[in-house]
Amino acid sequence: MKYNSALLRRLHVELIDILREVIRVCDKAGIPYFVQGGTAIGVHFFEDIVPWDDDIDLGMTRPNYERFLREAPALLGEEYVLQEFNTEPNTPFYFAKVRKRGTRFVESEWVGLNIEDGIYIDIFPYDLIPDNERLRRRQRAKVGFWVNCFIAKSVWIWPWLGKANNGTAKPKSLLSCAALRIVSALISKKAIYERLQRELTRYNNTSASYYNIVRMPKDMIRKEAIEHLEERQFGGIRVMAPSDLESYLRSHYGDIQKWLPEDKRLNHAPEILSFRSRLTTNESQRISVVIPLYNKAAEVERCLRSVVAQSIAPGEVIIVDDGSTDDSRQICERIIAEHPEANIRLITQPNSGVSAARNRGISAARGEYIALLDADDYYTSGYIAEICRLMEYYPNADAYSTAFDIVEGTKRTAARTPRHEGYFRPDIEALDRRYGIIPSTATLRRDTILTLGGFPEGMRLGEDQWLWIRMMQEGCTFCFSPMSLVRYSKQASNRSAAIYRTEESEHTIAELYTADQMPTLNEYIARVGIGKAITQCVRGGTEDAQKAIETFSYTRSSRSQLRRLRILNSLPAGLRPVVDSIYSSLAWLLMRRGL
Repeated sequence: MKYNSALLRRLHVELIDILREVIRVCDKAGIPYFVQGGTAIGVHFFEDIVPWDDDIDLGMTRPNYERFLREAPALLGEEYVLQEFNTEPNTPFYFAKVRKRGTRFVESEWVGLNIEDGIYIDIFPYDLIPDNERLRRRQRAKVGFWVNCFIAKSVWIWPWLGKANNGTAKPKSLLSCAALRIVSALISKKAIYERLQRELTRYNNTSASYYNIVRMPKDMIRKEAIEHLEERQFGGIRVMAPSDLESYLRSHYGDIQKWLPEDKRLNHAPEILSFRSRLTTNESQRISVVIPLYNKAAEVERCLRSVVAQSIAPGEVIIVDDGSTDDSRQICERIIAEHPEANIRLITQPNSGVSAARNRGISAARGEYIALLDADDYYTSGYIAEICRLMEYYPNADAYSTAFDIVEGTKRTAARTPRHEGYFRPDIEALDRRYGIIPSTATLRRDTILTLGGFPEGMRLGEDQWLWIRMMQEGCTFCFSPMSLVRYSKQASNRSAAIYRTEESEHTIAELYTADQMPTLNEYIARVGIGKAITQCVRGGTEDAQKAIETFSYTRSSRSQLRRLRILNSLPAGLRPVVDSIYSSLAWLLMRRGL
């Protein structure tokens, strides 16, 4: 997701709180520090955190940094924890962080690491670097290698041919990846850390003129600027900054004017962001999350906890238990009791199908917008916040959605989705094999759904696409965010697409065709109808498949799928699942490989 203003305001409050505690500790222990990086920009231009920034960076010369590591653990308040290699060996960070307990801030590359993961400020050790540029480059190269080995002992961040999934790590060649793998496998993390420290501090006993973090070529501060720190205003408190701060910023960032405010300048937020207390906004209170539920005991707890853990909470959560016969209802009741603040309601009804369950939840909802979430799937913590941001920037849309990843066991694959933020048409994207909207990524205007009569009850496959088509026919607008904030479970139990039963709906996909509407919409209707018929065919619905072949024979864009349907329907019913499984497995493998 991208930050919206409410998230950043709350995050800035937490960051200033941590900074205040670190300054208290430094003052008590007599440890000098100074602002650096983006925090120095904030000091100089805003006397506060840069409005679109999400962290605070402090620097200390190596002796002061080592003192801080020794003395801070005993001086920090109970709400705070010092994270560095000696206190938390599994950390992937070679520098220190002070984190706030009871909060969470986890970038995507660190999700799943067993480390403290609260909101934090960074504390970097500054070491002297040689005046000779050739020696500097040589030192940076060695430090970079050992830092990457250090990270690799905790997590591997170069999964696809050396392309790093970390915004600050550079891509690696296959040879570099092999070297990192070998070294990190043969040498202990402690030994790697010690070699890294030796390289970082190599020139500290020289008469060099500049301090540097070493990995960052431009982040150089003259000795005199650190030896003569000056007080500056920052977020309502006094902080220490290098003297002649503007000169430091110009040497580091070049044209510092580019850091002045720009319209809608927002950074990407972490995958997990949560605070000690529930955060809501006027926009989020207008959203009701509706979860249809039928025999999802294996998945529903993960689903519900993902809603409870939203960075910005929705107004309410409505679960519609559609006649479950397993432990699904009991799991929901337990989570409701654990989280009374989440405003979760559980509605029960006899088994009537997913469309009826969704419609029941939509009717019962109090919000102006309905966020649909299947119990198989789950949100990352920023979904509601991102929808609120889209509502702010694109207030006239009738439907909002985001990118999503497909989860299969421990593997996660990015789905093919639109590439850009803004308005889109689901039919045009689908014809290019991109999923602009699926139920679990969708947030829809409640009035729009009700005006169209809701989801088609009794339709067991394609009921969501039926509604998207009806919305497009009525001129509704769709808005998309390329932030991947939903996880779609490929292996979930009881997926409707895995089960074939005769439909009992008064509506069909074929009824949506009209000769006078946009050709792309009719092609999309054919694509949906053929895809649905393939599933029906594999499950034994020969007559339904034959009818679809005749109805959608007009298609030009989905001829290969129509051919697939004809071939499958010509096979003996018992052979169809095997043949289709082989085809689907190959198609999935090609998709995962980006082919």
